[in-house]
Amino acid sequence: MLSSDEVKDILYSTIESIGKERIRSDTTSNINLSEKYIGAIMAECITKISDNTNSSNRGETIAVLCEALLHFMLTVSTLPSERKIQVKDNPTIDVVIPSLQSLKRTPDKSIIIEIIRNKMDSDKISQLEFLQPNHKNIWLISVIPFSTTRYRTYGMSTNTGLFHSFSNIIKDINNFLKETGDKSLRFIH
Repeated sequence: MLSSDEVKDILYSTIESIGKERIRSDTTSNINLSEKYIGAIMAECITKISDNTNSSNRGETIAVLCEALLHFMLTVSTLPSERKIQVKDNPTIDVVIPSLQSLKRTPDKSIIIEIIRNKMDSDKISQLEFLQPNHKNIWLISVIPFSTTRYRTYGMSTNTGLFHSFSNIIKDINNFLKETGDKSLRFIH
C-alpha cells in the first residue's frame, strides 16, 4: 500500500501539472468548475495509484486521496471548514462545514463530512448523530460499497440512486451554505 505521504505526493504533482493557481482562480470565480477539476485530478491520480497499489489496499488508498483532495478544494474554493476535529469522547470528525461552533449552535446549518476508509470507519457513523442530530447533514465519502439512504453518500462512480458523485461535493457544499444563509468570512489565498 502507498503511504499517505506518497498518495499526497501523487495528488500534488497532478495539481501542479494542471496549475494550482489556475484551479484556485477558476473555482473562486465559478464554483461549478470544481466538478471538472475534481474529476480530472481523481482520474489521473487513480491511474497512477493503480500502478502502485494492489487491489486489497486500493480502497483505503483512494480514501486518503479523496480526503487530501477535499481539503485542497475546500481551501482553494475558500469555503469555510474545520478539519480533523476531536470532540470530547467522540471520534475525530474529518470535516465540519462551516465550523464546530456553528455545528454546536445551529446543527441544521452545519455539515459533518466523514471519509469511510474501511469497515471500522463505517461502525462509527452512528456516533456522529450525537453531534449532528439532522442525519441528512451527515455526508459520507466512501469507496467501499454500503447501502444507506439515511446519510448523503458520495462515491467514485457517477450518480446512482444511492451515491452522489464525489466530483460534485464542492458545488453541493457551496449550495448548502447558500441555502442556509452562511455568512462566514472567506479568505482569498
